[in-house]
Amino acid sequence: MTLSDGVRERVDRFLADLAAAPLAGHVLGVVVCGSAARGEEIWAGGRLESDIDLMLVTRRTSPRLTAAADAVIGPHRAAGIDGGPVPLGPLRRYATLLFYETRASGVVVAGDLRPADLIPPLRPEDIPPWEGFRVLANRLLEHVKLAAGAVSAERAAAKSYEALAEAHLVAEGRYRPTYATRLEELERRPPAGVGVTVATRLAGALRRRLDGGGAVADPETARRDLLTGLARLGACCSGRPGGPTEQLALLARGPAHWRQRAWWSAVMLTQGRWASITPHMDPSMRIWQRALAAVTVPGGCAADPRLLDDWRRCPQVLPKRHAAR
Repeated sequence: MTLSDGVRERVDRFLADLAAAPLAGHVLGVVVCGSAARGEEIWAGGRLESDIDLMLVTRRTSPRLTAAADAVIGPHRAAGIDGGPVPLGPLRRYATLLFYETRASGVVVAGDLRPADLIPPLRPEDIPPWEGFRVLANRLLEHVKLAAGAVSAERAAAKSYEALAEAHLVAEGRYRPTYATRLEELERRPPAGVGVTVATRLAGALRRRLDGGGAVADPETARRDLLTGLARLGACCSGRPGGPTEQLALLARGPAHWRQRAWWSAVMLTQGRWASITPHMDPSMRIWQRALAAVTVPGGCAADPRLLDDWRRCPQVLPKRHAAR
């Protein structure tokens, strides 16, 4: 894969700042992943409208290292740069969409690394439904950003349908590592249980991503479809029926991840936010519950001004590799 000139220019500016920062001594290499690595990023009149996701490969991580990375990345976010440190251990242990895509198409821009050496092989059918649920839960935050004026209505709707396409393919063991191959898979066979109208929107969003064109739906319609998909993927994970609120509650009762809970509690304590400490629940679940309330309750976004910052900092539960389903 070859980066476009616009992406390469932005990445090079970031790498120059990274090289001058103390953080550089902890970074084994930098990998461009996601759409920018595949040449599928979005440009509009010379303006980059999608992210350039960077994976800073490290031996281990810590809150201090994460904060140091954020300090270097922060000034470049306006240019589309995003990402953070990823230790070697998780690359080998977890079955995530990002790792699956990075092994297939990641572009190393610093360090002597090969994604295929860092990330073991992973088949589409090995990616658990949790990853589909997680991507949809995270897309709730696009609608929070919309309410805050941080993204356009068209972009919030497009990202919702792109995520729905990913999640439905994950649920059927048919996920593919690029937008083009995901579109081919949807056109070959629409997801089961998804109506013709929604299936058309999913394919339309991917065509728009690849070839341009207008929005496939307004953000209110996209949000309704997103919530329906969240309920469906939640049921795949919980094994029980129910809407998105019920699924979040069910999944919040799953195995506790005590390190994440302890770390998040410490973060909230340093900010004096006693009411935000939830030792009975993994922090990402609580973030998603807050996001769901923010986009479904009138005035919810205005009532939760710290939500986006909390989401960016909050650790999320990743699925471990396991035998094929």
